[in-house]
Amino acid sequence: MPSSPPSEAQPLASPSSAQPTAPTSTDQSPKVRHNLISLCAAALVGAFFLPWVSILGGKISGLDIQKNVSSYKLVWLMPALGLVVLLLNMANQSTNLIRRVAALCPFAILFYSLTQSGTDLFQILDVGAWLALLVGVVLLFVPGERKSTTPV
Repeated sequence: MPSSPPSEAQPLASPSSAQPTAPTSTDQSPKVRHNLISLCAAALVGAFFLPWVSILGGKISGLDIQKNVSSYKLVWLMPALGLVVLLLNMANQSTNLIRRVAALCPFAILFYSLTQSGTDLFQILDVGAWLALLVGVVLLFVPGERKSTTPV
């Protein structure tokens, strides 16, 4: 009696008993989102202290603007909202609404400045202003926490 090749002699493992070859990784997107929100909120606070505009060789930060220009007294809302977002996020609380309000704050300041000074404002913006606007975009478009659809 001829012997059959080993592949024909032994049955293949059933699909139910087969184990995956690669270990399954846990979903990292909530952790990445959490870290991104914290980083952006901290950057929004930090941007307040960086130079916002360069005028005649001098650099003016958001703090300087808030202290010295009477029509910009509400500029302090930007770092305050960023700090609230950071603290809520660190406490694992929902930041969906307050994060978006904080994200829009640099754009509100930019819009107000454009209506006050004109369109040449973009020529004098410095790193703090650009950072605040960039972080605002990220905070605005980071997806919110997903609601679980499975009953507990």
